[in-house]
Amino acid sequence: MMINIIIFSIISASVFIFTVIKLIKDNNSNYLFSLISEFLGIIIDFICIFFSTEPGIITLIIMYTLSVIIPIVLLILEKNEINLLELLGIIKADYYKEKNQYDLAKKQLINNVNKFSNSFFSHQKLGEWYEKSGELEKAEDEYLKAIELKPKKYENYYKLALIYNKDKKKEQAIEVLRDVLKRKADYLDASIALGDILYETEMFKEAINVFQDALKYNPGEYKLYYYLGMSYTRINDFPNAKEYYKKAATINSTLNAAKLNLGQISLLFKDYDEAEKYFMECIENDDEEIQAESYYYLSKIKLINNETALAVQYANIALELEPKLIEKMEKDIYFVSILGKLKLKESKYVKTKLTKGEKNIINYLDKTYAVVQTLTSNKETKEKEENERDY
Repeated sequence: MMINIIIFSIISASVFIFTVIKLIKDNNSNYLFSLISEFLGIIIDFICIFFSTEPGIITLIIMYTLSVIIPIVLLILEKNEINLLELLGIIKADYYKEKNQYDLAKKQLINNVNKFSNSFFSHQKLGEWYEKSGELEKAEDEYLKAIELKPKKYENYYKLALIYNKDKKKEQAIEVLRDVLKRKADYLDASIALGDILYETEMFKEAINVFQDALKYNPGEYKLYYYLGMSYTRINDFPNAKEYYKKAATINSTLNAAKLNLGQISLLFKDYDEAEKYFMECIENDDEEIQAESYYYLSKIKLINNETALAVQYANIALELEPKLIEKMEKDIYFVSILGKLKLKESKYVKTKLTKGEKNIINYLDKTYAVVQTLTSNKETKEKEENERDY
């Protein structure tokens, strides 16, 4: 007998027997779709055997599709508790979405949930839909239902927490993320989200603890080192901040925001050579805001070193990239002497990938430097006056 027919007969018979056993055991009528498909493939197989005909490639594809591929796909769907009709409804909703028929897509997903009220998959998909359309409370309800149906699908806890955060329910978001991390301590996204929310609410020490715990499971994740650098910056622990920024930049050499912060910290401690090295590295990237800030600080270093010509050159490049930096320069005592030599530009759109939090860190370090600079200046003035009195 032909080898292809023998192989197909063995495989199709095995799948058919397995499906029949599942039908009897689970008493689930959904397996009938699979049995019908398998039966059609077996009929073609029987015809080939009866007429002693070697099946061509197209016939073999049809036979395997009907008796093997479709049944296996249906079994996989069943294992994941996805009904075939439910899946077709979701495909239909996706089709409407691609055609920009959003109302029809939404209606189809709601119909799915109504028909398959205990389907984890449908509730999750509808939750994602509500989230994207900004209907946060409805998204919360759907994710809560999905969590109820499958408590060990931790992704939905994470998504729910993000929605709580968007909906300004930070305490609830923190509670959900803490809960999921108790169950799955190595969940990186949940750790980052929790640390980020704690950071946003200025609970910096708590954020540090979360990021430190996450490092135990993800020692090579540069984001954790970078966020630790930001958190330590906000509690004015600059040596630790510097250490973590360095680690982040070592793992990800393109992380110019970390290098900019390193330059600012070096400047804060009057290590001008090291600061200049970091700022020079930063001007090589394509982020205009990082470039502008770097040229601004390079100009300041040149002013401190009495290299006025280079200071003017760097300051003008900074203003070309970000005209609003003139406001910072006007408030900085170092720039007073060169303000008349600067070329003012009209405001423009600055291309940047910096987040709001990253911009805040840059400003925080800048203000910290200004405070230290003022205190140092006052101390020097006081010492000078005391020396003059003694004299």
